[in-house]
Amino acid sequence: CGICHGAQLKGLGNVPNLAGRSPIYLVRQMYDFKHGARTGKEVALMIPLVVGLSQDDMLNLAAYIASLQP
Repeated sequence: CGICHGAQLKGLGNVPNLAGRSPIYLVRQMYDFKHGARTGKEVALMIPLVVGLSQDDMLNLAAYIASLQP
């Protein structure tokens, strides 16, 4: 995540911050990336990263990311 979203997941350039976001929001975004509900040039970078994630993986990632200081 840090390559695009920054070392502390606080965002880089036009890539949004993730740290401290709602876990529900984060899971929904990952789910939408995985199932094709989100499209666009930047979104294409996320698809290979989430396609292999299970729902438990998404929940665990979201819980960790949400716990970080924004």
